[in-house]
Amino acid sequence: MNSHVKLYISNAILLALLTIAEVFIYDMEIPRNGLVVLLLSITVTKMMLVAMVYMHLKYETKTLRRLLFLPIPLALFFLCGVVYDLSFSWTF
Repeated sequence: MNSHVKLYISNAILLALLTIAEVFIYDMEIPRNGLVVLLLSITVTKMMLVAMVYMHLKYETKTLRRLLFLPIPLALFFLCGVVYDLSFSWTF
């Protein structure tokens, strides 16, 4: 089998396993803050796998990869703000 086909199949299997893990983690009795952080970290991992393999960023220069993944720390900063507001409940 071609090495690219093996890469795509193994990446698809890994993405499926991460998705199944997300579903099971959601059903676990974990505090809400920890649940959000855990699920978002798995989501970022899946996003990077898709970008590196299916968007062919694996073969780009290091500088371009770093430039494209620069928004990830900004998203994590946004995550800190979201986690801070998790305990707030809207009551009308």
